[in-house]
Amino acid sequence: MATMMELFIASDAPQEKIEKFLLADLDGAGSVRDQIAADMTNDLLRAFGQTRRQTPREVERIRQRGGWITLDRRPPE
Repeated sequence: MATMMELFIASDAPQEKIEKFLLADLDGAGSVRDQIAADMTNDLLRAFGQTRRQTPREVERIRQRGGWITLDRRPPE
């Protein structure tokens, strides 16, 4: 089964249309991109036995703050 991004690429849809779709927030629950990221995060947390769930809005806040960029670095001392 192909991933969603593989299907987008195979559709030959222009990059702008794909980005517009991923940014869409039709039902007010968060953008499609943030909903996908929240679902993946929740699957990973569940695999580690965590019960905490992340919402698309929380993903959006993290993305907007840019906090994810430094996750591979040690915190400043």
